Amino acid sequence: MLRIGHNPNTNMLPMFHFLDWDNPLLEKVTAEPSGHNRLLEMGEIDLAPISSFSYGDHWQEYAVLPNLSVSNKGRVGSILLFAKVPLEDLAGRTVALTDLSATSVHLAKILLQYFYEVFPTYLTLPSNLEEMFKRADAALLIGDPAITAERSRPGCYIYDLGEEWLRFTGHAMTFAVWAFPQKLIREKAGEVRAVHELLLAAKTKAQGNWEEIYKACVDMLGVEKSFWQDYFSRFSYDLDQDSVTGLERYFDFCYELGFLPTRPTLNFWS
Repeated sequence: MLRIGHNPNTNMLPMFHFLDWDNPLLEKVTAEPSGHNRLLEMGEIDLAPISSFSYGDHWQEYAVLPNLSVSNKGRVGSILLFAKVPLEDLAGRTVALTDLSATSVHLAKILLQYFYEVFPTYLTLPSNLEEMFKRADAALLIGDPAITAERSRPGCYIYDLGEEWLRFTGHAMTFAVWAFPQKLIREKAGEVRAVHELLLAAKTKAQGNWEEIYKACVDMLGVEKSFWQDYFSRFSYDLDQDSVTGLERYFDFCYELGFLPTRPTLNFWS
């Protein structure tokens, strides 16, 4: 049995909706992305879709499952930076960062510091736009809280980080990879291979049954079906060369700006 990190947000339904949790190989451990990062680091789960940044922080100990990720080329729709002023005017101001992710937090810093050349003050807060705006001039939200906040029409500037990344780099962005400790290759290689096949099968089934995914999302957030059709049309749950190239570029920036102590290498398991 492997302890599998389960992300409850709508953007992960194509990976989890059809996964057979009754299979004795699987034990579900539900948490937000930042929770999976911590749990995998502490050895309390075995495999999870963790933040790409967290993989980069532990690349020497982790391996990556091939053909699985959360990637996007352009607008994401759920990784949003809300701002009271244009981003180029954030110098010396305060930016509130979500406490739910690591990849998006550092992507925001790359965009602001490298491309916009502004150096705000950062603080980390729970994902509530109204409360974040009481203490900051901009706020980063991800996942379902970002969707809900944008739908409320908050009357501020809204920047999609995937769109910004594509505009400045021309690359796709990989926000999460499926990672596990390399020691499992020695200890439970057969189980890792079997679970990898289950995950690939669940993804494939979702890609052939989008209507069921849309309905589940409507039930979760109450947003109309047409929104979800557009939303999921922009996601990739594979890990193709374009996504890998974008992730390598992200790691370049994280290392260059001092967010990571070493330049990560992607250790694909096969």
